[in-house]
Amino acid sequence: MNKGKIFTLFLWAVLAANYFLGFSIWINYFTALLLGIHVIEFIVFFKKIKDSDDGLIYGLFQTLIFGVLYIGALDKREN
Repeated sequence: MNKGKIFTLFLWAVLAANYFLGFSIWINYFTALLLGIHVIEFIVFFKKIKDSDDGLIYGLFQTLIFGVLYIGALDKREN
């Protein structure tokens, strides 16, 4: 796992902790925005994700968590 994915997992852990502990409502808004962006990214790259060997559900979760890092890895595997 590369440094970008490790940082992303750490970021999601911090955002989840904020959600459950309620430190800042603004961070929760940022989390919702980030999740919405990843959903849009899944829709935009749906065909590429569907055509990958990973499977649609796995691709959905990878896109929701890692976003462009996962999509970029798909590009590298296709070549």
